[in-house]
Amino acid sequence: MEQTLEATPAASEPAALTARLAGHLADNLSERDDFGTLAHSNTPNGHFNSAVNGSSNGAPNGAHREDAALDVSSLDGGVRIVNEAEILRSLEGLKPQLKEVECEIERLVSASVKTVADVASHTLGAGGKRLRPALTILSAMLCNKSMREGELNQKVLSGAVAVELTHTTTLLHDDVVDGAEVRRGKPAANLLWGNGLSVLVGDYLFAQVFLIASQQGFYELMNPLAKATAQMCAGELLEVQRRRDLSIPEAEYEEIVALKTAALTECSCRIGAVAADGDEEQARCLAAFGYNIGIAFQIVDDVFDVASSRARIGKPVGNDIREGVVTLPMLRAMAELSPVQQDELRELLGKEPIEDEEVARALELIRGTGAIESSRRTALDYVALAKSQLRFFDDCPARQMLCDIADYVVSREK
Repeated sequence: MEQTLEATPAASEPAALTARLAGHLADNLSERDDFGTLAHSNTPNGHFNSAVNGSSNGAPNGAHREDAALDVSSLDGGVRIVNEAEILRSLEGLKPQLKEVECEIERLVSASVKTVADVASHTLGAGGKRLRPALTILSAMLCNKSMREGELNQKVLSGAVAVELTHTTTLLHDDVVDGAEVRRGKPAANLLWGNGLSVLVGDYLFAQVFLIASQQGFYELMNPLAKATAQMCAGELLEVQRRRDLSIPEAEYEEIVALKTAALTECSCRIGAVAADGDEEQARCLAAFGYNIGIAFQIVDDVFDVASSRARIGKPVGNDIREGVVTLPMLRAMAELSPVQQDELRELLGKEPIEDEEVARALELIRGTGAIESSRRTALDYVALAKSQLRFFDDCPARQMLCDIADYVVSREK
């Protein structure tokens, strides 16, 4: 039965409201077919902790860890290295469609208020491969053979634009919440225009998303977009609420990641299927694909934050430690560290503010365990699980491009 959020006196307190909102959306995530049922049913017992507990029999859907080597290419379980140059080559065939998306976005952000265009263009032009609109377009192609010839209907195009604008909105808002100074190697918008303007431009872009979805005949796009947005907000709220708490179980980490990151990649794929008149089973399989690569994407980002360098990823490493954001490598490290080291890492993560040398010490503790490799292998398992959903579709260039995107998620360098 559909749950509703009812106003109660207890919900007037921020913590209570956050808990109730997160609980409401988490119930939807685990119980309703239109988001997470398929994805969760492919992990043992439906829990992340079971799927990624570090043993070979804990791999999602029976994907054994020895099958996750990066040099093996197989739709059923192997993951191959797809670097930046290769993913750009793979998506070359989508250039005309992505150009249409770019033109429509440019039209929408060219507002009468020049600041909107400036801030939006800065954020949209800061890099990125438009993977989310690519997911929408490719999902549509898998469900509708006539679209493989390059002719997209307006609903698919609008859906691709909507997910990219939603993503851009979250970047603007997240950078304000996090006090970020760098985005993809460039100054963050909030650093150049201030927090207030960044939030307002994000709001403007978000309004454009729902103008798109409210067009006559496009009503099927509204529910996935609205739900993904609510889930992303709930995920951010949960993450803030659980900052500096290294006692959270891995299942709760996945809950946060599923809400804040996987919700939009799932939505991107589902919208493509719906806009191309795919059937419910096709939509569910593609939704599961998007969900699982979203989880993998966030785990890889979390690994970069403790294992990479500023020169490679375009932002300072150890940012999660500075902000107290709990990640999978931290949780895995805690499981391996001695009690004394656990106390030390817990104390370091609890510092606010934290000095650079203290961040370096926390990184040293995490890097001294097998947490980074363990987390990386978990990401590989999720990509293998995502790709397994594509076996139900015809072998075609669109399916191969989706496989390449999945492989790129875990073999990218930034």
